[in-house]
Amino acid sequence: MSGFDDDLFDQFSEDQGDELIGEDWPTVATPVPVWVLLSECSPRAYKMYAFLAEHINVNLRDPRKRIACPKQKAIAKNLGLKDDRKVARYRKELEALGAIRVEKYRYAGGMRQGYKYFVRYNPPAGYGGDMVLKQFYARHPEFRSAAKWEGRTEAAKKTVAVPTQGSGPARAGTTQKPSPPRRDASSRVTVPPDVLKVLNAFRPELRAAMRETAHTDTPKTLVTAATKALKVRTAEQLVARVRRRWTTHGYEKKFASGQLERPVGAAVAMLRHGECPDVGCEDGMVLESGEACVLCIERRKDHRAEYAAERKSAKEAAAAEARRAARAVVCPSCEQDRGTDGQVCPACVKGMERNVAEAAEKAARDIAMMAAAPEEWSDARAQVLAKAAAAREDARQAGADQLGQLLAAQLEARSAAREAHRVRLAALGGDQEAPPSPSPSPKSAPPAQREATTCSGSRWDGSKCTRRTEAPDGFCGVCRGAQAVQHKDDMATLR
Repeated sequence: MSGFDDDLFDQFSEDQGDELIGEDWPTVATPVPVWVLLSECSPRAYKMYAFLAEHINVNLRDPRKRIACPKQKAIAKNLGLKDDRKVARYRKELEALGAIRVEKYRYAGGMRQGYKYFVRYNPPAGYGGDMVLKQFYARHPEFRSAAKWEGRTEAAKKTVAVPTQGSGPARAGTTQKPSPPRRDASSRVTVPPDVLKVLNAFRPELRAAMRETAHTDTPKTLVTAATKALKVRTAEQLVARVRRRWTTHGYEKKFASGQLERPVGAAVAMLRHGECPDVGCEDGMVLESGEACVLCIERRKDHRAEYAAERKSAKEAAAAEARRAARAVVCPSCEQDRGTDGQVCPACVKGMERNVAEAAEKAARDIAMMAAAPEEWSDARAQVLAKAAAAREDARQAGADQLGQLLAAQLEARSAAREAHRVRLAALGGDQEAPPSPSPSPKSAPPAQREATTCSGSRWDGSKCTRRTEAPDGFCGVCRGAQAVQHKDDMATLR
């Protein structure tokens, strides 16, 4: 604490209220000035100030560099706001208070806008609010007598020996706490006439309920709320507010159905100002002009938008769950419900195994066309099938499902077939199959064109391609393009 005068509470030596005891000291703390704490700013604005102050690096030598530039989404997250655009309300509130100074700047080529926050620790010139707790309690003398209003005396806290009814004197060491004293009409707390007028505006049944639960119809919290409300409203306006909210806010129905568990809390809520930041707003109506409050209208729009967004999000989540449940019973490969209960259907399994076998046959044909096959490719068909089986086993051990295992085997078989094809192409470009060069002659004939052969690829339905090609790899242009596309799809699936 700074500037707090303990003499203000000397009168509580015999009649104490709540006690504040500091048990330890914070290891990490953010300096928040007392004048900001006592400025009566909104709780979220106060929290935003503390959040900005935590971003200030006090170790910088140049004070001009002690600025905070957190993202608006980070501030909204700290304030519990779903829409980061609502941060502007509390930024303007702190600017009006003089607690911060804000500068706009542009980045990303001028396409985006940000804010620099200059946090002020000293109040601006002409600030007339409270600076220390002593001034706060001087302006609120009703809080200084809080302990007397509660009736918590030292005599009531002490334990006394009470003899048991029908027996002799109490035994030594036997103590019993007395029940709290009940207030009667002669011991009621004296309150100002305006406050009493406001309190009398509450319904008789609500006041009776307060007497049953709090043993008084003038509890401290209610008197404090009425005193604070009278600073911005007249007694007549507060009387109208209490009578109106008893019905419009649903307290009458709750009381009739037995759901009003805290009568004092309900009375305090009926007295307090609403959620609108405009002091002149009275439940959605501006008192001076008699027109509807624009801020309340915008707030209701925001509430409706948030509610609609939440409902939309819930519907999308339900639809996604329904789609996930539907996919759980279909084949993950062809996405058809073929009675496999989420497993790969036999048709897809057969198709992938056929692709592996076709890749092995293709590799065997490529190697067979070579004049001298390398030793490691002596049995190309068996080698491709073995590599596919090994890839499938590796995928199984890695935790892949049935579809992942089949895809891994198919991809490995096609990769091995392409490798066999590259080996054949490399052999075609070597010296062992190159025809002898003819002796130079001025009248030598032009080189003969390559003889066209049947394409070694396959069509979309698995049948052999009947096109003729003169390409060295033995594929026509259509089959070569189809293989390239298939290779890209396989790579994308494994990713």
